[in-house]
Amino acid sequence: MSEENIMADESQVQHMFLHVESSDAVCMLNIAGHPYRLRELVFMMIENGCRVVKSSAEAYKTFDFDKETVEVYDFLTSIIKAKFLP
Repeated sequence: MSEENIMADESQVQHMFLHVESSDAVCMLNIAGHPYRLRELVFMMIENGCRVVKSSAEAYKTFDFDKETVEVYDFLTSIIKAKFLP
């Protein structure tokens, strides 16, 4: 399936792990959603001053964390599981 078809398909889901650092927090995100929504989410984090690096399931699994949260958004948005350091 071409990228154009993938992006047009409303049921398409992409999954990734991200290591995100801001001025007051460090977290690992386990995200899934439509590719457009994920790009929008990453762009928004960068625009707000976060440092975002693509990571792996292994890094997510071994990430030391203080607390863990799960957020589920509406259709075509992201499912996020986040691990935060204080």
